Amino acid sequence: MTSTLLDAVLFETFSQCYDPPFEVIENFIEGGPTHVREALRAALENVPERVLRAMDADARAQAEVCFARADTDNQARLHVVSEHIARCIQSARIAEVAKPPSASARPYGHSALSGIDVDAEGLVALSAFEVDGDALCVRDHAFFMMPPVPGSNAAYWLLEQLQRHGLGDCVRVRLDPWLHGPAAEMRGRFYRAAIWARPLDWNRIRTLRETEHGRWTPGKMSRRFAQTDYAWTPHDDEVDFLCEELPILEEVDVRGARYLHAVYNKRRHLLTHLDGALRIYSGDNLAARALEHVRNAGKAGTRAKIFRTDSPVKPEVFSSIAEAFFFWNYDVARYFGAQLPADF
Repeated sequence: MTSTLLDAVLFETFSQCYDPPFEVIENFIEGGPTHVREALRAALENVPERVLRAMDADARAQAEVCFARADTDNQARLHVVSEHIARCIQSARIAEVAKPPSASARPYGHSALSGIDVDAEGLVALSAFEVDGDALCVRDHAFFMMPPVPGSNAAYWLLEQLQRHGLGDCVRVRLDPWLHGPAAEMRGRFYRAAIWARPLDWNRIRTLRETEHGRWTPGKMSRRFAQTDYAWTPHDDEVDFLCEELPILEEVDVRGARYLHAVYNKRRHLLTHLDGALRIYSGDNLAARALEHVRNAGKAGTRAKIFRTDSPVKPEVFSSIAEAFFFWNYDVARYFGAQLPADF
């Protein structure tokens, strides 16, 4: 199936669903509005036979688990269509945030956001919303933070850490361009995760005389990225921290590179600036970027800020926020002190 086109009915329906397409597609087929059921049935019937034949054993096993109520042929069709919908929505999300920020960009033209200032980086004050789980509620409407990687819940743990450490009044965040709806219908979710952080050796960072850097390649439990670079670069009274997780080339149109930047003040023993962003690449640009380390990569890609604060942040708080921003990247988690099984 082409990855660039999606029926407008299906795009509107699934882009405003918190749950991934594979979890809700059968519900829409059985009990959705007539026009949605018809669009889904047409999509299932139009899956090319060559696509079904090309499904490997892993994909068929996933289809069997996800769609147990269907027969084998329909399981395969449901898998192909739900994956296609998810990819198209994520591709549209990446394309939208790569545009120059403006007050009229999605979702900032929505009436519920009237009067809420959108800055030059496309960010809004977190304090303008009532946080319910990971839903950002205002005027009975729920919005969500832009997820830094595919998955509507991918910003949940970052949002949790920002609030836990009292940064809700001084952080600005980017909103997901597509996912929003009435608060009564889109209540926030609550999760637990068996990962926590402890501080780095800040004495070593404080006394750096030259750049300290590293690179990780993903382990078997990591999700859909090629490599992660980090660097600490000392200046007179400050140390800049950069960390970037590059997506795999096959997902360059649906996944940006998670990019974190912080400024550590050695004299005050505080982070005086912290921001997380996506760096969005074309295939050629990503291949060129992968040949360089982040410390030498400069202003690569198209940058879209996800959150930012210029308020002082304690080092131990920075560790937990960095880990939450890179959630599902177990190398970053371990670097910042998470207790993980040896085989992660």
